[in-house]
Amino acid sequence: MDDRRKRLILLATLAGVLLSALDGTATSTAMPKIVEQLHGEQSLTWVMTVYLLVSTVTIPIYGRLADLHGRKIPLLTGMTLFLTGSALCALAQDMPQLIAFRVVQGAGAGALMTVGMTLVRDLYPPERSTGMMRMQTLMAGMMVISFIGGPVAGGLLADHLGWQWIFLVNLPIGAAAIAVLARLVPHDRQPDRDTGRFDTAGVLLLTVGISLVLVALNNSLGIALLAVGMALLATFVFVEQRASVPIVPLRLFGSRPYSAVTLAGFLFTAATMPAGLFLGLYFQQVRGYGATASGLMVLPLMAGMLIGNRGTALVVLKTGHVKGILAAGAVLTTLASASLAAIDVLPLWLTMLCVGLIGLGTAPSMGGITTAAQMSVERRDVGSATASLLLIKQLGGSAGLAIGQSMLVSGAPHGLAHAIGGTIAVIGAAGGVLALGAVLAMTNLDVMPARQQEKVA
Repeated sequence: MDDRRKRLILLATLAGVLLSALDGTATSTAMPKIVEQLHGEQSLTWVMTVYLLVSTVTIPIYGRLADLHGRKIPLLTGMTLFLTGSALCALAQDMPQLIAFRVVQGAGAGALMTVGMTLVRDLYPPERSTGMMRMQTLMAGMMVISFIGGPVAGGLLADHLGWQWIFLVNLPIGAAAIAVLARLVPHDRQPDRDTGRFDTAGVLLLTVGISLVLVALNNSLGIALLAVGMALLATFVFVEQRASVPIVPLRLFGSRPYSAVTLAGFLFTAATMPAGLFLGLYFQQVRGYGATASGLMVLPLMAGMLIGNRGTALVVLKTGHVKGILAAGAVLTTLASASLAAIDVLPLWLTMLCVGLIGLGTAPSMGGITTAAQMSVERRDVGSATASLLLIKQLGGSAGLAIGQSMLVSGAPHGLAHAIGGTIAVIGAAGGVLALGAVLAMTNLDVMPARQQEKVA
């Protein structure tokens, strides 16, 4: 297809990615307003948790459907579900309704990133490494904007228009994206795709197992749930080894580079999640800023991610390797996160500096992790490898959020500032150290052919 058609498909795909990710973060800033109107204070964490949970467990399903039936149908199905859920959320009259409608949203959101990134890979294949890296940088940039821009947008909308507009703004943008994708994305049915029986047993075991594990992490009495969830996931591994078309091809994890890079992705995401979500709460509840101002106070995190993401792309384009920059990012994430243990005594400017350094340290894991994962497998496995990586990263984010919420609740009696700083410091530093270990276990993948490196040089 011509370049104009590619660009239009890319923009529509990125719009879907941006909307799904913005929705997960914008809601966190608007939660005080939502609780004020809908009440249900005891259920407020579930508004975010169910969205992450459902979008997580649907990732491998959409990934496999995209391999079996092409990219178009799963992507349009996901977008339709997401927009339906958005409209219903805006109409919610109480907290149980909002939580239920967030489930519908999450069921659609699982497709937007998974199939979207696979579609971008189709448009910019491995033999065009420079173009692929730039597209990955653009995708990562969208995630940065959503990760930090979400709280800002959520605060602005909640303060001036009402929290319902967090969901309503999705409708016109999403509808335009659907129109473009429905018209321009071809029905891709390649004859060499797997055509075996769909892995229903694997889907059920994975869905229930992950759900129980994440619920257990968010529940102080969830030891039994955790045990059952882990047993189901162990059974899932057994079933996948025998499935003709497994929902998660386990052969991918027989590759040391792929296993190491996906583990690093899990740990980087878990390490950063508390900072992205709880800093807005700190500026609002401790420093006394409004919802809009507290969202703006987290902008250094976005600035660090944007600068670091661009720097990562330049390093990888120049050297062809990603291991060194990932290791440096893990070290910086560890040190910057640990420094926020003293957030209750740090001056504001130093707090903001540490926040920016967390973003700078996390940035290499965004586009760099995805590129390394895709280049560590055969081309026929790129779709499944992308879906599996996103699943594992999403699990990392969900685990970081669940553990962070538990730590925040248990530490709150000692002071909210101390609880927030301690949560960010412990999870960020531990995740950073472990991510460094995973990165060091990687082989130094050559993510660009030599001929492309020469052109960049």
